[in-house]
Amino acid sequence: MAVPDTNTYSLQDVVDEINPTTDDLQDCVNDASSGSYDGAYYSSPATSLLEFRNYGGTPAVLTLTTSGDNFVVGNATVFQSIQLEFEYVSHSSTGSAAIVTDSGSTVNVGDTKIINTVGGPGNIWNLSAFTNPYSVSAPISGVATVTIGIKINSTGTDTFPTGQVTNTKDF
Repeated sequence: MAVPDTNTYSLQDVVDEINPTTDDLQDCVNDASSGSYDGAYYSSPATSLLEFRNYGGTPAVLTLTTSGDNFVVGNATVFQSIQLEFEYVSHSSTGSAAIVTDSGSTVNVGDTKIINTVGGPGNIWNLSAFTNPYSVSAPISGVATVTIGIKINSTGTDTFPTGQVTNTKDF
């Protein structure tokens, strides 16, 4: 059974989870498996009992959703780095087509762009520019429908979903 995810656990809770050779903190640190720590409370190497919080438990998983035109990354447990990958997924139009660009250069369906950023608890990555990092010019006539996808490639601490979330907007 995991060490409780509270701030009231004891050395005995850690000993019961790890079953070290001797019942002391240093032997718990020595015998612990790095993959069993909860990254929200642990930094290598462990130096305190507090770093065993939720040891052997289920770590937090970031969420990746859309809200209106926004992509939202949430549920972070600590301030950390995150790498996002945007993809220009699709484009359809009636009338003239919109042009999708990245820093002034035209991009094509299937092109991707990596963005490295940071954030933490209560600091949701709210990527309010729907097409971030892309710009979309409105068509001269008709309607252009553009779909942009986002996925998380890596984080500094928390685990993350592996799928892509898309958002579609008419211009």
